[in-house]
Amino acid sequence: MTLNKTIAVCASGPSLVREDCEAVIRAGVPVIAVNSTWQLVPECTYIYAADRRWWQKNVTHLPAGPQRWTCSKPASAEFNLNYFEPDYRGSFNSGLRAILFARYCGASNIILLGFDCSIASGSHWHGDHTDLGNPNQDAIKIWQSDFIWLAGFLANSVKVVNCSRETALTCFTRAPLSEALVNSS
Repeated sequence: MTLNKTIAVCASGPSLVREDCEAVIRAGVPVIAVNSTWQLVPECTYIYAADRRWWQKNVTHLPAGPQRWTCSKPASAEFNLNYFEPDYRGSFNSGLRAILFARYCGASNIILLGFDCSIASGSHWHGDHTDLGNPNQDAIKIWQSDFIWLAGFLANSVKVVNCSRETALTCFTRAPLSEALVNSS
């Protein structure tokens, strides 16, 4: 793991597009791909997933380059993954925990992409999971509350900018990706 001033966290919201991932990569910003988002940004630095079941379904398909991280002790042991113990005991939201992981990696600036926190335009950029859970309105309400907590928790230590093309989150600063990348150095 290397310490980086700016890290992008790319989650699985339906607004995430390859064009945004490419812009982050071209800017030289390390990327944490959450769950299956590694497929949209295979050049990512890290793959982060909290869910052991996700690792069971996907570990054999992952590219060799990115570091693999989880906060699941069973998944870490079973698949020889790097283990991260987050400062959070709330819901099991991989995106939220990936943001905490970015802080752990030394980020003082975190760029968010694909953090829609809404199912108005679908469940994920890749469509519904067929054999894993998908977000619903109840989960979205919990996640929104958790992200409000996270914004307060990080307020004095990390700048978080939500550059998702669509988002229901209002607790983080919003900016176009191009602006966040200019301000990332």
